[in-house]
Amino acid sequence: MDQINFKSWLLDEMPITNFQTIGKWGPNDRPRGYNKQDIGILTNPKAVEKIHKLWSNTKENFDLYFVRQPNAPKYLEQGEVTPEWVKENLGLDIQPNEENITIIFTNNRGAEKVPMTAWTMAHRIGHALTRTNGGYDSNSEYVEGFTKEVERDFKNLVKKLFPNQPEPNRGWTPYNSYNSKPDPYTVQPLHIALAVGTMKSARDRNLRNFNEFAFELTAQYLITGKVKFNPLQKSVLLRNRMAWGNPAPMVRYPNIKDDDMNHINGQLENMAAQYESSLDIIFSNLIGRIFVM
Repeated sequence: MDQINFKSWLLDEMPITNFQTIGKWGPNDRPRGYNKQDIGILTNPKAVEKIHKLWSNTKENFDLYFVRQPNAPKYLEQGEVTPEWVKENLGLDIQPNEENITIIFTNNRGAEKVPMTAWTMAHRIGHALTRTNGGYDSNSEYVEGFTKEVERDFKNLVKKLFPNQPEPNRGWTPYNSYNSKPDPYTVQPLHIALAVGTMKSARDRNLRNFNEFAFELTAQYLITGKVKFNPLQKSVLLRNRMAWGNPAPMVRYPNIKDDDMNHINGQLENMAAQYESSLDIIFSNLIGRIFVM
């Protein structure tokens, strides 16, 4: 088997079994939901090969379509759809492979403004799984079985670490739920998530809310095949940087002994294993279905 055919065979054997751009993808064509950097990535053979390799640990097979045509960008985060919906709204005849999960990307728009990398694709799949017909689907198995599980666990961690502080909010932001400014006295689930997350966004403290942390865990699962946490240290950082010349505030856990911290870090390991199991079940149930991101 010559080198070219071997590479083609290798890509076919990887979890991304179909990687297809649809529409006009020339450098002078209108962006239509993708910026120049996205277009450069998705039309560059070496960049596409890198995406295949980075998805090599994904446990299920995926068919990925990237649509760049006039009507596509208005269909943002539609969630699960039918082939009939795709035909009616996108004018495309895409039939799902019964052994794969089909994802149709119509754009790369979002508050994060990050390029369409392998990680971004995996992260945005989490967004798609929370939606049905473009609206938030509180009954989806992903929301019920994963995002709420993560939110509940981290809220409980805050209560355990800081039993005498005010009740944390839902965890969407690192702020007090009644105040738009950072509260230096109240620890929120996002603070703990940033402290233990092992992905780049957590290390850089670059997550705008706790909901994004669940999507980052999903991306980590898809890209690495695992969910992994760092152990908690003896204090938690409440703010990214100095303000008005004052150091970023650090808060120590009150009355937490070393044995208690060891128990909590053991709990974090169990949580990571449970999240992997939850995502295994969720993604195995997505086979044969179509989602529009």
